[in-house]
Amino acid sequence: MTAVERSRLNIRIAPAPKFPTVPCMADDLSPPSPLPPDPSGPPTETVLWEGSPSSWQNFWWWLSIVGIPVAIWKHIILRTTRVTLTSQRLKIRSGFFNRVTEEIELYRVKDWTSSEPLFQRMLGFGSVTVVTSDRTTPEITYRWLKDARGFTERLRDAVEAVRDRKRVRTFEVDEQGDSDHHH
Repeated sequence: MTAVERSRLNIRIAPAPKFPTVPCMADDLSPPSPLPPDPSGPPTETVLWEGSPSSWQNFWWWLSIVGIPVAIWKHIILRTTRVTLTSQRLKIRSGFFNRVTEEIELYRVKDWTSSEPLFQRMLGFGSVTVVTSDRTTPEITYRWLKDARGFTERLRDAVEAVRDRKRVRTFEVDEQGDSDHHH
């Protein structure tokens, strides 16, 4: 209601009462204690694993005199690629000039495979392929990851936790249309 409408109806709004101020002691100025987390609210997202592909995959390029510029460029690309596994998502940030971030919700992860060829295993690396139900990224492979087995273990635990929390269940259907659940 506007002031003009109030004056037509002869309505007056009384000013808010003033309360006396009470001085407080300096000890009372401590910041309030944080509220406990709301169990029904969204869970906090924590980083479980983070890393970049190793430049060891460019080993043969470094040995070739002609390949050194290629090896340098590939090294820059690898250094600007970051794989982050959180308690809710799998994030892949890459790009030198144009940065792209792909995020895959963990409940969409269907399967993963870890492989450690001899040369990678000798150096403590491995490759991981993740299969998802995400339309933009149905399958993604990370090559030359440090502690690939540790990554897949953390991935497994995080995927199960998210699926339990969201009550997501999946079932597979073969090419003939039969599900893997038998009645």
